[in-house]
Amino acid sequence: MLDFNEEIPFFWRLSEESADGFSHVSMVIPFQTGSENLEHTIPTSVVSFSGDFEKSGGEETLEWNEDDIQLFLKLLAARQAAQIHDKPEFQIQTFKVDLTDPTTIEIVNIVAAAGFGMTMQVDDLLITNPGDTQRSDLEVEIGSDITLNTIDGYKRGIVVAINEDDEVVCVLLDRIALSISSFGDDVKLNLGMDDIHPHDLVIVKNHQLLPAYYSSLAPAATDILH
Repeated sequence: MLDFNEEIPFFWRLSEESADGFSHVSMVIPFQTGSENLEHTIPTSVVSFSGDFEKSGGEETLEWNEDDIQLFLKLLAARQAAQIHDKPEFQIQTFKVDLTDPTTIEIVNIVAAAGFGMTMQVDDLLITNPGDTQRSDLEVEIGSDITLNTIDGYKRGIVVAINEDDEVVCVLLDRIALSISSFGDDVKLNLGMDDIHPHDLVIVKNHQLLPAYYSSLAPAATDILH
């Protein structure tokens, strides 16, 4: 457990570039115990195309930018609302974070995906229902939980960017399976795509978004059960 405050720097560490040009992304937090300087590393499932950065040989360390920090704090605050609900948004001075908590690790993966992921168009994987009027009225912001109605069912996502032309960038939290199993053999659907994995980055239109409760893992108190 660490006390986080705005003076503690966060870093991304990109592993040495692989043969296919990608680097694994990890979060690094330096801290001090007595007179000893230490660091805590959180590996992520996110990879970065190394061609986006100048090669420095071996590993590369990048300090978090303002977008990284704001998204991290917003997601952390949303998931720790019971502890910090009295503090204004983004005015958190100091709070405790369990770096081994799966929720914290998931947030780190989302922030890494937002910063280093390669956006994919998934229009062919989405199901549009003209009778569903809720999606056109859905208002989202950075950090909003949303749902995508896909050919593999309802999938959870987090909004990490809102662009012009009504485009929304989301980090997916669920896998979209594009293969079926037949007598033990994998048969790829004729979509020319591999499976979409958790923490992949996708770009969609605002009208393609559904509220988070469509993919909720547990019913809320206000839900009507059938």
